[in-house]
Amino acid sequence: MVANTTLSGRQPPLLTFTASASLHHLYILGPKWNTPKKLKSPCPTLVVWVPKKDGFTEFVKVNDQSKLEGGFSIAIFCHALQLLPYNVQPIFKPFVNDKGESNGTYDQLLDHIEGQTCEAVAGDVTIRGNRAQHVDFTIPYLNSEVYVLVRGSHEWNQTLWTFLRPFTWRLWITIFAACICTGVALAFLEYREGNPKFSCPVYTQLIMVIWFPISTFFFHEGKIQNRCSKVVLVMWLSMIFIVIQIFTATLSSWLTLDQLLAKLPSSFENAGYQDGSFLKDLIIQRCNCSDKHLVPLRSVEEYKNSLSNGSVNAIVDELPYIELFLAKYGSDYMKFGPIYQEAGIAFAFPRGSALLQDISRAVINVTESKFMMDMKKKYLGFSTDDKSQPNQARPQSLDVQSFIGLFIFMGTVIIAAIVSSEISIMRRNRKVLPVISTDK
Repeated sequence: MVANTTLSGRQPPLLTFTASASLHHLYILGPKWNTPKKLKSPCPTLVVWVPKKDGFTEFVKVNDQSKLEGGFSIAIFCHALQLLPYNVQPIFKPFVNDKGESNGTYDQLLDHIEGQTCEAVAGDVTIRGNRAQHVDFTIPYLNSEVYVLVRGSHEWNQTLWTFLRPFTWRLWITIFAACICTGVALAFLEYREGNPKFSCPVYTQLIMVIWFPISTFFFHEGKIQNRCSKVVLVMWLSMIFIVIQIFTATLSSWLTLDQLLAKLPSSFENAGYQDGSFLKDLIIQRCNCSDKHLVPLRSVEEYKNSLSNGSVNAIVDELPYIELFLAKYGSDYMKFGPIYQEAGIAFAFPRGSALLQDISRAVINVTESKFMMDMKKKYLGFSTDDKSQPNQARPQSLDVQSFIGLFIFMGTVIIAAIVSSEISIMRRNRKVLPVISTDK
């Protein structure tokens, strides 16, 4: 794409794009850009105003010569224009003054297109109620919940009961109940076999029911006479061995985890916000703060430096900017929220614009396409292949569902052992009875 710049008086630089090429190789409009379309365009030429920002140029980048170089928002806007059923030629104008600096806030930029016919604003513009009184917005192409960005603290956060955390209380109770059931099954099997160890008072039998499944294996207390009891005991000890191994591995995770915890401020009196955004007024109104100590910040680098040196205790910003920061410096920082819900980030058109509905449909198609994810990865650093999270999550305690298969298997073995033992005893009794009657 060829960029033609013309200066006339005090007007901002006029940046037009001709057909079928790329804007400084930052994004590709593709060969279909200048393809003739059947429908007649209500705006064959569209003047598109873009903001100039000192920071977060990943969304819209205007260089020192007041020339537009591209950005995520511009790529989405141009791709949406491609999907229109008619041709629209964009003429991009950076919103700058004679010195090449920003000519005002986003609200002033939106007021600039009020009442115009074939003009628009393309950039990271948040939909707000006061802004919607003057312009119309397309469907949002990005969500914009408001989050708090804080510095995390590496803490071990271990207590007296950390060693129990690998399992939930339900699982501990279930394991204890399984031990009692196994002891009862062993006691029943040995009692039926005539083991003298179980010819004792009830309270002693109760102690043995609890102690026998473990003492027999470790201390060789008592002799097992029923072969089915040996099967149950071996299966039980195998199950316990598996549970212990899983418990040990999970406990190691709990003990060695370096937990990154959010250090949330008690107030937002010393908070930072993105310079030029609506967030300053939001913090003052909704957090009951004064504007004396609020710090305007312009870039992700200033975000990092301000949080590191303690000049701000938190930063309030919208989700896309927070995620952009975390993609670069997320190892020691955390987001908290959302604390407020916003309508989203979109493109703006004058009220009653003939392009609005068609552009909104096109934006929906763009956000649903692979192109959206490719642009996020290219400009904002979001990677769909990288599954790692900047903040390490705390391991979860295992519940009964994690071992339900083992418990069902153990219950099946116990039932099968009891049934097999009873059948064996009945067969033995049948063989003994005829011999006794013959002797008489």
